[in-house]
Amino acid sequence: MKNKDALKLFFSDNAFICLIVFLTQFFFFGILFMVKGIWFEEIFYFVFLVFFMLTLFILIRFYKVGRVYEKLLLKSKLLNDYIIEEPRSDFEKNYNLMIDEIIKISSDKEIAQKQDKKIQKLMIYRFVHQMKTPLSVLKLIYENNGDKDDYKRIGRNINTLEYNLNQILNIYKLDDFKNDFVSEKVFLKNVCKDSINDLKDYFISSQIYPKLDIEDDIYVYSDSKWLKLIIHQILTNAIKYSNSNRSVNVTAKKKGDRVYLSIIDYGIGIEKADLKSIFELFYIGKNGRNNADSSGIGLYIVKKVSEYLGHKLEVESDINKGTTITVIFQ
Repeated sequence: MKNKDALKLFFSDNAFICLIVFLTQFFFFGILFMVKGIWFEEIFYFVFLVFFMLTLFILIRFYKVGRVYEKLLLKSKLLNDYIIEEPRSDFEKNYNLMIDEIIKISSDKEIAQKQDKKIQKLMIYRFVHQMKTPLSVLKLIYENNGDKDDYKRIGRNINTLEYNLNQILNIYKLDDFKNDFVSEKVFLKNVCKDSINDLKDYFISSQIYPKLDIEDDIYVYSDSKWLKLIIHQILTNAIKYSNSNRSVNVTAKKKGDRVYLSIIDYGIGIEKADLKSIFELFYIGKNGRNNADSSGIGLYIVKKVSEYLGHKLEVESDINKGTTITVIFQ
């Protein structure tokens, strides 16, 4: 047996049998032999025979069930690892049947959970798309009357609703990331410009001014669609927590084999105590509690997608000075 801990467990489990045999030998047969006046040679022969048979019994038992003790101490996430190949006894066969039943139950539960999750996802997708239809109508009405203050407020709320619905879709799309990932050569200036244009209305309504400072020839290897999602989300946060009439700077620099894409705002900043937790799901921190639009989803998506793409994130922030989030491409 390769596992010494399993060997110890086997012998400790069978120690009680040895103890019973020893006590029976010592007290019962010992006293009986003394009363009957049996000579030492006969006693020694009897004791040797009993312990020989006991040793033989332990070795046979060890051969038949010893591998089960190894499996009991095994720490594996795969249930198939607990199956004993070529069982040597009925005990090991029954053990395998038990593991097979556990695998079957676990597999049935996993299939049922996947089915439930699939139904849930379809319902969410359908709900979101049904909500987007009336939102599009409202947005059209707002755009036709955008010069009026009341309609401006309606427009801001429409954008908030649209943003939150997209967040729901994005977090569900994370499950399909591996099936929807294409590594390609991406020019950062183009993808950043597209993200800024998508947020044009949000920049204007918030009176924030984007500044793009990226050379045309800087490129990285990534997935353009998912990278755009990362940039879009970081820009959204930068606008949300910036003060009016300030800028959001988007810059990129190449240092050696790495490219650093930084999105810099000059807003309210992030508390030091919150920095380590801002990428956790539903964590909103002090800033989020003061902002009704915060959901604690956006930066979680940024972190997850960055990990999938193999990009690193760095965050620097000072209260009332601003925040810099840098995506590092290796």
